[in-house]
Amino acid sequence: MKKLAFSLPAIAVLGFAAIAAAGVVVDEQQTVDELNGARVTRSRTVMIEGDKQKSIIDNGARTVITDLDKGTMTMLDGKHKTYLQFPFPPKGAGMAAMQAGVSPSVSFKKTGAQKKFIGYSCDEYSGSGTVGGNSVKMSGCFSDSAPGATDYSNFQRVMADKVKGTTMANMGQIPPGVPLRLTITTKVGEPPAGMTPEQAKNLRQLLDHREFVTDTTVSKISTRSLPPDSFQVPSGYEQRQAPPWMSHMGGAKPPAPAPKTAPQ
Repeated sequence: MKKLAFSLPAIAVLGFAAIAAAGVVVDEQQTVDELNGARVTRSRTVMIEGDKQKSIIDNGARTVITDLDKGTMTMLDGKHKTYLQFPFPPKGAGMAAMQAGVSPSVSFKKTGAQKKFIGYSCDEYSGSGTVGGNSVKMSGCFSDSAPGATDYSNFQRVMADKVKGTTMANMGQIPPGVPLRLTITTKVGEPPAGMTPEQAKNLRQLLDHREFVTDTTVSKISTRSLPPDSFQVPSGYEQRQAPPWMSHMGGAKPPAPAPKTAPQ
């Protein structure tokens, strides 16, 4: 059950990454629906420098590093000191099948309302559509005066180029500016391609047409230079092979262990 709990919010949240000439650090509070019915609040810090983004959840319990230049996404498990690495955008036969059957579509409209969060004015937007075959509704307040707002918008264009022709292509349609407040409601559709009939049946029973809501509110934005090792896998972490349910993402296999030599 925890597998989907990790991935569901990520489907929509990935589109709100950013790039900057100087480093940008965004502190957020997220409240998310878990598969077990619980509603959990967690902290999230997004660090951006150049073409790299690092999303830190609950002080390092989970971390995602996206490197647009290298074309990789790395998921780190802080508790077990392990990580998985995938191509970005995801690749593989399963992903190709998903792309063939899904036409992503998300549209946003200004509501005309303006608000202020953490001292910055923002414009209210509402949106709806599909992401990866899932029905999604969004509402948020986007600021073009907050630190890093221009860089956020520039990154949207870079990201849109990277994900053209994939199930993540909707990222290019995000409103300009920094989302100071964002609510995403996801209603999961049909099980993804590649599942066995039994797995698909179990997933349908588990979800039962439920909606999953993620509320994100920015508490602080700051700009500063971030050292390159901020976006590297820390020493002491072991690379693991992706589990079968994530195999459609095209995860790289961990390096084979060095052969043992017989004692002389």
